[in-house]
Amino acid sequence: MMGRFLLLLMLCICGSATASRAIAPLEIRVTAGANPYVTELLALALSYQPRPVTFKPIVGIPTQSRALRLLGKPSGIDVFWSVTSKAREQQALAVRIPLVKGLLGYRVLFIAASRAADFVDIKHWGQLQPLLFGLRHDWPDRAVFERNGLQVVAFHDTEKAMTMLSNKRLDVVPLDILAANDFPSRTDIMVQPSLLISYPSAVYLFVDKANTQLRDLLQAGLEQAIADGCFEQLFRRHFADQLTQLDLAGRTHLRLPNPTLSAETPLSRSELWYQPGTYNDNNNTQNNIKDEHSSAVAPRTHCLSGNRQTSTN
Repeated sequence: MMGRFLLLLMLCICGSATASRAIAPLEIRVTAGANPYVTELLALALSYQPRPVTFKPIVGIPTQSRALRLLGKPSGIDVFWSVTSKAREQQALAVRIPLVKGLLGYRVLFIAASRAADFVDIKHWGQLQPLLFGLRHDWPDRAVFERNGLQVVAFHDTEKAMTMLSNKRLDVVPLDILAANDFPSRTDIMVQPSLLISYPSAVYLFVDKANTQLRDLLQAGLEQAIADGCFEQLFRRHFADQLTQLDLAGRTHLRLPNPTLSAETPLSRSELWYQPGTYNDNNNTQNNIKDEHSSAVAPRTHCLSGNRQTSTN
């Protein structure tokens, strides 16, 4: 009798321990103050696995290069997102799903308002070669401009770069279209209204090279979100209105090749990339869509952030 009681007690203890391990949260360390869209997408990707997820913001990571160095370190972070390059994919494991569907490869031209007339007759990218471009020192995009024969000055602070534009120490600061509304109060600086520089570019999630388990979880989760429409729904919620306002399809495209991309970039998967002026039922944000319920990708209840098992420390 006593033996049977001890056996049952051991089974209960083991069962409780197993259940405890099963519901233990998956803690993911991320850079504090991260972009809300990317953190929502990260939470969505991890919502397809059974464990609840806790995000722990880490402060004191001011640059992209430092974030890469701290991946997987005891005092560092577990996941980082950045424009990719061959060099970065050698430093860390990339989840090769472009998080913003290539939007950071679309660059509007910030110029001095007093020089607006100088850009009216530009029709092809060869006309950009005499100009002096300002790009941030740690952006992989800097190499795209340099390797296409354009003159580049590296800066560390975007606000100071705008002042350099105003003082005519720079001709152009090409910022991604998501930053187009970041300087609305400056009357001396304007976004050139008819030109758009474009090149293939992808923002990936990166993890430490040894952390293949997290890479696989993120890859699988993003693929599931693409397949069930939740990725597209989140993308539209954050960017559809802004893309409509920018009217990218109506601009003159100055297209550059991107020699910094690795051969593994999934350029052939059309569902992963935004294309101005085009739309299909599986991938691209239709410019005139205002109501998610009228889109080809029907809203899913489990896509909503409030239904995901995530929290932030």
